[in-house]
Amino acid sequence: MKGRTFRIKRDEQVAEIIMTRPEVLNAANWDWMNDLHEALGEVEAMDQLRAVIIRGEGRSFSTGIDLKSLALGEISTDWFRSWEQAMHRIEMLQPITVARMHGYAIGGGLQVALACDLRVASEDVQMGLPAVLEALIPGLGTHRLPRFIGTGRARRMILTGELISATEALAIGLVDWVFPEQEIVQMTRDVIEKLSAGSKTAQYFSKMLVNTAFDKDVETACEIYLDYQTKAINTPEHKAAMENYRKLKGIG
Repeated sequence: MKGRTFRIKRDEQVAEIIMTRPEVLNAANWDWMNDLHEALGEVEAMDQLRAVIIRGEGRSFSTGIDLKSLALGEISTDWFRSWEQAMHRIEMLQPITVARMHGYAIGGGLQVALACDLRVASEDVQMGLPAVLEALIPGLGTHRLPRFIGTGRARRMILTGELISATEALAIGLVDWVFPEQEIVQMTRDVIEKLSAGSKTAQYFSKMLVNTAFDKDVETACEIYLDYQTKAINTPEHKAAMENYRKLKGIG
């Protein structure tokens, strides 16, 4: 893509969506928003992807909304609507999505990470949703954050706007792995390599079920699950897995 605030890098089955406004810690304005949608469109059109890494250039992952644009009155309800549409697109991507965070992952930066399937953080990362300090609501971070860390902890983070460390984030389940900054690139690749052992189809169906786990009653969830399971059991991936199992066990 030719956007000024994002670029895309692809290496075989892994794509990276890279925020490229390091001079403002990858803060989000209208250009950023439009470029993110363009980047997501390109990734959605890519075949054979197993994983998408979202990361930021420079000293931070992202500090969220661009306060200069906000102060100049450039951020409207339409911007917030476009933001939530982008977060939903991230959640719905077929490949597994991994937020690779360093520096600050605050406000919208943390919201991007919450929309991803998995979160990898460097030891120096600081996270939080400080929107109330600008007299704003932290988007649907109010919806997603409680699902990761529980209502009580989420309420505290959202109402105080306080930042937490990588160590605390790991302890409460907000991130999945914490690594030294000099190791985070390789360790993220190692995580993705392990994930690639699973079925792409089964992983996608599973994450769709997880995404709606708190929204549907158990009967509805079961019917959707059975539909997905029927599709999964008829895939070439499942058939190959069972053939390998039979060979390994010497059966059939």
